[in-house]
Amino acid sequence: MIENLYELPEWREVCKRYRYDITRFAVEALGMTYANGQGVTPQQETLFKSIVVPGSRTTVASGHGCFGIDTEIMLADGSIKAVQDITLDDKIMGDDGESSREVLDVVHGQENLYRFTYSDGTSHVFNESHTLCMRRAGTTKTLVVTDYLKDGAGIGFYCYRLINGVTVDMPIRSVEHLGFGDYYGFMLDGNSQFLGGDFTVLHNTGKSRSAGIVALWHLLFYPESVMLFTAPQIGQLRTVVWKEINICLQRLKNNPAVGWLADFVVVLAEKIYIKNFKDTWFVFAKTAPKHSPTNIAGQHGDHYMVWGDEAAGIDDEVMEVVIGALTHENNRAVLTSQPATSTGFFYDTHHNLSLTNGGIWVNLIFNGEESPLVSKTKLVEALYQYGSRDHPGYLIRIRGLFPELKGKYLLTRTEITNMLARKPAVTEDDEYGYIVTVDVGGDVGRDHSVITVMKVVDKDYNGRIERHVHVVDIPLFSNRANINELKAQIYSVMAEYAGATLVIDPMGAGMGLCQLLKSEGLYFETVNWGVPCFNNNLKALYFNKRAHAYVSMAKSVERGIFSVSDKVRSQHQMVKDMETQMSRLPYFFDERSRWGLMSKKDMAKEGITSPDLADTFAFGFMERISYSPVNKAEFVGSVKDKEQWEDLNELAAML
Repeated sequence: MIENLYELPEWREVCKRYRYDITRFAVEALGMTYANGQGVTPQQETLFKSIVVPGSRTTVASGHGCFGIDTEIMLADGSIKAVQDITLDDKIMGDDGESSREVLDVVHGQENLYRFTYSDGTSHVFNESHTLCMRRAGTTKTLVVTDYLKDGAGIGFYCYRLINGVTVDMPIRSVEHLGFGDYYGFMLDGNSQFLGGDFTVLHNTGKSRSAGIVALWHLLFYPESVMLFTAPQIGQLRTVVWKEINICLQRLKNNPAVGWLADFVVVLAEKIYIKNFKDTWFVFAKTAPKHSPTNIAGQHGDHYMVWGDEAAGIDDEVMEVVIGALTHENNRAVLTSQPATSTGFFYDTHHNLSLTNGGIWVNLIFNGEESPLVSKTKLVEALYQYGSRDHPGYLIRIRGLFPELKGKYLLTRTEITNMLARKPAVTEDDEYGYIVTVDVGGDVGRDHSVITVMKVVDKDYNGRIERHVHVVDIPLFSNRANINELKAQIYSVMAEYAGATLVIDPMGAGMGLCQLLKSEGLYFETVNWGVPCFNNNLKALYFNKRAHAYVSMAKSVERGIFSVSDKVRSQHQMVKDMETQMSRLPYFFDERSRWGLMSKKDMAKEGITSPDLADTFAFGFMERISYSPVNKAEFVGSVKDKEQWEDLNELAAML
């Protein structure tokens, strides 16, 4: 048996066929066809055509791209879970009834919904962009709901179930349009097909595996080639790319014509290499810290290739070392990222270093609005989320364009002026509740101590549930209040607004206050907003809970659903401070295109005072901070408790 790939005449033949045609390799060797569940998209084909050119430099700025509520999904252990409750920790039963599928992402949005009723009376509700798994005359096929509904397109096609290993056709008896409504779904690995709770074979969008295809292509068809993957977060990148390569490798093994190629590929945790060429013919992943860029140096060769993921977040010094290693004529480079920043090397590859401006970089812009992998529902959801196609978040995540940030602050003076002149965003007809927020400073710590009382309700805004806020009162705004005065004021406010949710920042100076209140049995929520969001969808959009809270607050101001009472507006100095603080909230997008807010330490370096008032407003938008409707709240306690409340009220009145 021949052990070296070099020595096989068949290898030379497949090199001739695939070395200069990545799309052909993906379709023929890896079975990347729409009939098999995932075809090569036009955007992928454009990318492949650029990469295949010897010595190419390709840079890609891209955006990103179900079921009705309560659709039952079968988990890998055979149990059932509603689609809206699926999380990234779940394993889904594969369409073969044995394997499992990993959840890569969860999605939620709104679109036209259709109820498909089968011959046995059971049904499923799909959105119009959903991909149906169907059969006709024993042959499987996928059809988008909108295509199925076209005249004659669905004739002869059945949905089908896998029951005890037997495929059972399910003729469609009727399709009913349900109107515009919520859909829920998820993205899976593998072939994106899985079983519903009733054993129906269903389909969701799979993750693009362009990196896996290119890595395997370069490894297999260029002798003693080396390919480097690098990114700001290398551990996550390695996990994702290695999984994609393994999926492609399994597809290759299943190909009777060229499956023998897979026998020469060895996959390890840190390296993927050709058998007998572990040190000279391989794929690896590595990064370097910002201040030690040369840690990534050392690789050269005729067939060397670099793939930089989340390239907007790779430090320029590191990028200089990475690109500087491309010393041979045929070396290739690919940079992919959302266009999160308007400075740096990645930005330059799309501007002054681009081919159109006399440079060498082929700059590709992949607009999610034009991608077949991004449904209309996802676009509509993003449009509602950001409010405009020209919003920085929509430009980055959907249209793949570099945003022109006209200012570096979340809110403008005009938006704040409009907020101060606005009618109450929460009315007596709403089923509202109260949130009382506390930021500690003054004698207890630095800056001002602030207590804010907000009337809040979560209700419809343009088809989405959004938090509406009316600032009722700011009973404390002082840089002299000590811990006992703060405690007394808090008890007074909580007595006046029975049933309110109390939120306190426990960090720094607030720690002592929190310990005191806790020892006295007063229940409250803590801020702790320097950590990542709990919800995985929010975690992908925001750097931490602080960014999520502040951006949500700013959006409510922009949308006209945040207002301030006459009582608050009458306090001239407080309003002046409010305008200054809310108009100086510097934001940014990190290397993963997530919203971030400048740290208070960095704000101080730029002469920006601590936004104590604004902090208390943002606390009301934090993840998992809820409220109880006031018509459900009542005083509960003994006569002695009531007397203690009255004593505290008297003390508070003396402040």
